[in-house]
Amino acid sequence: MSKSKVIWTIFTGTLLSILVFFSVSFITFLTQINPLDYFKSSETYKLDIGFPFIYYGQFWLSSSSIPNSGWTINNLFYDCLITWVVVTGIYFLIQRTKNNSH
Repeated sequence: MSKSKVIWTIFTGTLLSILVFFSVSFITFLTQINPLDYFKSSETYKLDIGFPFIYYGQFWLSSSSIPNSGWTINNLFYDCLITWVVVTGIYFLIQRTKNNSH
């Protein structure tokens, strides 16, 4: 692969990993607000977002009308990094295999 193709592959893999990260985050959010029977949680006052690490949490204390929330920036970074490595790595391998077959 030429240098420009590698850069383009990394750029495209990065864009795909952003889409995958947002999709996974949205799915974890949806399973929290409207869980299927398999994902059902007994804690209806808690919201955790992130996979595999929870990077945002929101919860209600008893007799409180305002939720408490917090971010764990390190977990957000780890989730982004894991998603980028996996998606860009898979995309790079697919492109390399596709170019070798031609």
